[in-house]
Amino acid sequence: MDAGPASTDAKSKGRVRSRRKDAATDDGAKRRCVSTACIACRKRKSKCDGNLPACAACSSVYNTKCVYDPNSDHRRKGVYKKDDKLKTRNSTLEILIEAILNFPESEVPELVRQIRTCESLDAVAEAVLARETGIDEDDALDVGDAQQAPFETQLSGRMAELQLEDGSTRYIGGTSNLIFFPGGEEHTELANFTGTEYASETEAVASWTEVTDDPKLVLHLIHMYFAWHYTFFTTLSKPLFWRDFVQGRPPPGTRRRTEHCTPLLVNAMLALGCHFTAWPGSREYPEDAATAGDHFFKEAKRLIMANDEHEKPRLTTVQALALMSVREAGCGREAKGWVYSGMSFRMACDLGLNLDSGSLAARDTGFSDEEVDARRITFWGCFLFDKCWSNYLGRLPQLPASVITVPKFEVFPHEDADIWAAYTDHGVNEAYAQPSRTRAVALQISALCEISSDLMSYFYNPTDLDKSKGKQSELKKLSAIHQRLEAWRRNLPRELEPKEGGLPSMLVMHMFFQLLYIHLFRPFLKYTQSTSPLPQNVSPRRLCTQAAAMISKLLRLYKRSHGLRQICNIAVYIVHSACTIHLLNLPDKNARRDITHGVKELEEIAESWLCARRTLAIISILSRKWKVDLPEEAATVLTRTDAKFGVWGIDFRSRTNTPSHKAESTSPQPSPNQTAPLAAKSFTTVLPDMIPRTEPPNLYTASMPQISAAPAPDPNRPEGSPSALFGPLDNMVRDNNDWWFRDQSQLAMGFDQWPLPDVGATNSGEWLGAAGVNDYSLPMGTAGLTAGPDMEMGEYAEGKWYL
Repeated sequence: MDAGPASTDAKSKGRVRSRRKDAATDDGAKRRCVSTACIACRKRKSKCDGNLPACAACSSVYNTKCVYDPNSDHRRKGVYKKDDKLKTRNSTLEILIEAILNFPESEVPELVRQIRTCESLDAVAEAVLARETGIDEDDALDVGDAQQAPFETQLSGRMAELQLEDGSTRYIGGTSNLIFFPGGEEHTELANFTGTEYASETEAVASWTEVTDDPKLVLHLIHMYFAWHYTFFTTLSKPLFWRDFVQGRPPPGTRRRTEHCTPLLVNAMLALGCHFTAWPGSREYPEDAATAGDHFFKEAKRLIMANDEHEKPRLTTVQALALMSVREAGCGREAKGWVYSGMSFRMACDLGLNLDSGSLAARDTGFSDEEVDARRITFWGCFLFDKCWSNYLGRLPQLPASVITVPKFEVFPHEDADIWAAYTDHGVNEAYAQPSRTRAVALQISALCEISSDLMSYFYNPTDLDKSKGKQSELKKLSAIHQRLEAWRRNLPRELEPKEGGLPSMLVMHMFFQLLYIHLFRPFLKYTQSTSPLPQNVSPRRLCTQAAAMISKLLRLYKRSHGLRQICNIAVYIVHSACTIHLLNLPDKNARRDITHGVKELEEIAESWLCARRTLAIISILSRKWKVDLPEEAATVLTRTDAKFGVWGIDFRSRTNTPSHKAESTSPQPSPNQTAPLAAKSFTTVLPDMIPRTEPPNLYTASMPQISAAPAPDPNRPEGSPSALFGPLDNMVRDNNDWWFRDQSQLAMGFDQWPLPDVGATNSGEWLGAAGVNDYSLPMGTAGLTAGPDMEMGEYAEGKWYL
C-alpha cells in the first residue's frame, strides 16, 4: 500500500506540533495574553510575554533593559470594554501625551495631524492603545464586542466638520446626515496670473460693475467707502480685496477665480460710497441727492437673483449682504435691511464662520493663514452688524455668544500702520493724517458689542418685560454690565481716546460707548425713587443725561475735525437717542443748546443719509406729542426740514391736536434719462493709490502733522466717567429734589459747568465744591478732554477743548 509515506509525514508533522506545544507549555500552560507590554517591546512593535522582572525578548534576544509602565494597562478593559476611565477627558489626554512622548520622532508629526483634524480624541486614543499593545484588527474584533462595526466610533461622535460643496466650504453638524455626502470639487484659480486679460489696470477696475465704465468714478467711490465706512464696519480683509480687485473681473471662460472680490461685493461697496460724495455720477438722478447709490444697489440686487448668489454660500456674499443691509438702514428701509442682514448672518453660520476652523475637519480643504484671517474678520464684522441692528430695532441679537467659538482676528502692524487721511471730493486732506489703526479700533468695538449683546438680552428681552425679576437681580445685572463698561474704558489705549482730528471710527466708537450707558440706565427711568431697585443715591436720569450730553459733544468734535458730509449712518441713530434725552430735559439750558445743535447737525447729515430726514420728522412729532417747548432756533430747523424733506408720510394731525405743517418735498424729480457729466476734477489713475490730492506730497512719505495730544490727567483727579464723577455705583449722587430745575450754574451738564468731584464724594455738597470755578472735566469716558467756560467759542487753545 502507498499509505506508508503519507502516514510517516503525518506522524512527523504531529511530532513537530507536539514539540512546539511542549515548548510552549514548559511552564505548564500556553502563552498567556498580557495586557501590558514593556516599553522596549512597544517601541520595537514586538510581542511581549509579560514575564517579570524581564520579558524573554529583552533578557534573551535583545539584551535590553525591561521596564513596564503601570499606567498603560488600557488594552481590553480600557478600549473594548468601554472602561469609564477612558471616557473621561483626562484619561484620553494622558494617552495622547504619552504617545507623543514615546512615538518615534518620524511618526510624531502624523500623530499631531490626526489629533488636530480628528472627529473624536477618544478614537485617536483607542487607535494609539491598539497599536501600543500590538493588537491587529482581527484580534481586536475577536476580543471585543462582536456586534461592533468598524465605523461605530465615527457614527457615535459629533462629526462636525467643514465640507466642500460646489466650491464653497460649508459647516455640517453632528446631527446632519449631509455629512456623509462626498461633496464637490474645489475650483482652483490660476496661481501665476499676470493680469493680461485687460489692457490696463483702469480698465480692470471698471469691469466689476455694469452701471458705469468710468474707472475714475469707480475708484472714487471705492476710496470713499474705505475711508469713511470700512473703518468702522470692518468686515473684510482689505489686502485680499485689493489683490483681487485690481486684477479685474474674470472674463467668461477663464479659469481664474477671485475669492475675495466679486461684482456683487463691489456694487454693494459702490452703493455705500455714493453716500459720502456729491459727484453727479454717484446718484441715479444727478440732481436728486435722495437717489445716491440707488443704481449700484439695483445692480447688486440684480446680481443676487441673476446668479442665485443667495443659494451659493461665499465669503464675499456674506460681506455684500451685510453691507446692503446697513445701506438700506441708512435709507430708512429697515424691513428690507433686516432681511439682508438675516441672509448674511445665516450664510455666515452656514460657512461655519462662527466656529474656530482650526478645530474642525475639512474634506480636502485647508485654509491658509490669510483665509483664516479673512473668515475671522468677516464674522466679527457680522457680529458688529448684528449688534447695530439689535440696538437700532430694539430686538434680541441674532448671533448670540453661545454659538461663537472663533477667536478674534489679529492686528497686523503693517496694516494698522498704513496712513489714514480724510478723503473728500476735493482729494486727500492730510491735516489729520495718522496711522489707520483700523483693526485695533475694530477689536475695541467688538468688545463693546459683546457687552451690548448681554445688555439687550437681559434688559430688553420681550419675554421678560412683563415679568418681575426682583430688585436684587436687576441691580446685580446692572452693576455687572456697568463694571464691564468701566473696565472697557479704563483699558482703552491712550491713543484711542477722543481728541480733535481723531480717527472718525474712533469718535463714532466713543459715541456707541455712550449709547450703551443710555440703554443701560434708561429702563430705570420708569421707577420712582421709592420703587427703584437702585440705591437712593443713584440717579438714572442724570446718567442718561450725561451720556446724551457727551454724544452731542463728540458729534461736534467730529464735525469740527472732519465735517458731517462723510459720517457712518449708525451715528444718526446714536444722535437720535441722545436727542430724546435732550427733549426730556428741556427747558434746561444745556439741553436747549444740545437739541439745537443736534437738529442742525442732523439736517447736515440728511444730505447724505435719508434716515436722518426721518429722524428729524420723529423729533418734530415727539416735540408736539410731549408738548415740549423747543428753542426757537431748533423749531425753525424742524419747520424747514419738514418742508424740505417731507415728513415720510406721517400725518401730524392724527398724532396731535396741533395743525400740521406738512409740506411737499421741494426736491426735483428729474427724468430717468437725465444725466450729468462727472466732476472735472483731475484724477490720478495709479493703483492702489488712485486718489486725487490737494497737495503734492506723497501720503506715505510726507511728514506726519503733529496731532496735539490730550493733556495728561491730573493724578489727583478722577477720570471722567459715571463712577469717577459719583464714586462707585453705590455712591452715585441722587438729589432728593428735581435737580434739573436748580441753579444751572452748578448743575448744568456742559463742559463749563460740571464741577469736578472728589472720588469719595457721597453727597451733592461734597462734589459740587470739589473744584474751582475755572477747572472742569468731561463726564463719562473722556479722560484728557477738558473745556473752558465758554461752550460756544469753537476755539482750540492750550490743549483744551471748547465745544
